[in-house]
Parts: sequence; structure tokens; C-alpha cells
Amino acid sequence: MPFDMASSSFLLLLFFLLHLPLLFLPTLAAGHVESPASPSNGTTVYDLLPEYGLPPGVLPDTVKTFSLASNGRFVVELYGPCYVDFEYLVYYAPSVSGVIKYGGIQSLEGVQVRRFMIWFDVGGIVVDVPSSEFIYFQVGWITRKLRIEQFQTVHSCRGSLSLLGRAKEVARSMLEKTLLISAISQIPGP
Repeated sequence: MPFDMASSSFLLLLFFLLHLPLLFLPTLAAGHVESPASPSNGTTVYDLLPEYGLPPGVLPDTVKTFSLASNGRFVVELYGPCYVDFEYLVYYAPSVSGVIKYGGIQSLEGVQVRRFMIWFDVGGIVVDVPSSEFIYFQVGWITRKLRIEQFQTVHSCRGSLSLLGRAKEVARSMLEKTLLISAISQIPGP
């Protein structure tokens, strides 16, 4: 089944978010940075991501600590679980980890993306080298292509959703899609 641009973007985001915990794994890190805003060497996680060719907005603004080992293994600790609205709804676990190398993140854990009421693990995030206008989320054997501009700024986290909150989100998403399909069907053809 072919995926449209929106599906590709969703999967790419999901892939990145699921592998983000591996990026800052403190137990595997050669050096541990205690704060995303004011570490002792002045580097924040948001400063570090562009050094690897990644946009800073692949992580939410709720990073508590991060660590990065010399082999690229990382762990990012957030203040709690959170959801961020990109082209798709993305879930970040309280701990996101993976292996970062120039141009991408592999073995990503702690990031999921929602598509059609189903949550998918994001296993990796990749950007073109040299840089282009796209970022790719790897979800299983599927790669989703998303516009990179939505990841250029750091987004706020909505916080965790209760079961009722999740049900409302699903209903809202379904209603939006239904209204969009209805609106498109109303457009007269050429």
C-alpha cells in the first residue's frame, strides 16, 4: 500500500521519537551533561543535534538531562512523557535513547508516532547529506519522508494524556480527517 507525504512524515517523526532515548543514555555515556539549558561546557542538546546534521526540534522542550558517549550512544531524560503535534502526533517516553551519527539516529527507543489510531515505534531518523528539505523517519520497514522545516524549532510538549484524553484525541483526529475528506469531495473538478 503506497503512503502519501503525510504518512511518510508521520512515520519519520515516529521513528525519530522512538529512537531518541538511545541518544542520551547516561550509563553508557562517556560524559554526562546534567542540564539541557546550562551544562558545564555550555552545550545544550539543542546545540548538539545540528552538529550531527539534525534539526533541534526533533526533541521537545522538556529535556531534563542528556548524556552522549564517544561511540554515539545517547540518552535523553525528559521531565515526563509527552506528546508533540507535528504533521502527526508524536509520543516521547520519559527516556529516549539511541545511537547518533552524522546524518541520523539509529536504534532509537522511546519515540512513537500515531497513524490511524495506532502507535508505531520510530526506529531511526535520517536526514540527507548534504542537507535537503526532508527528514526521514524509519518505522519498521517503512520510511516516511517529512518536511524538515517543522523540526527547525523546538516544540512544547503537551504532557501525558489520560485514557480519556487519548480517546478525545482519537475522536478529534477522526473528525478532522472526516471533515477534510468531506471538504475535498465538495471541490468541483476541472
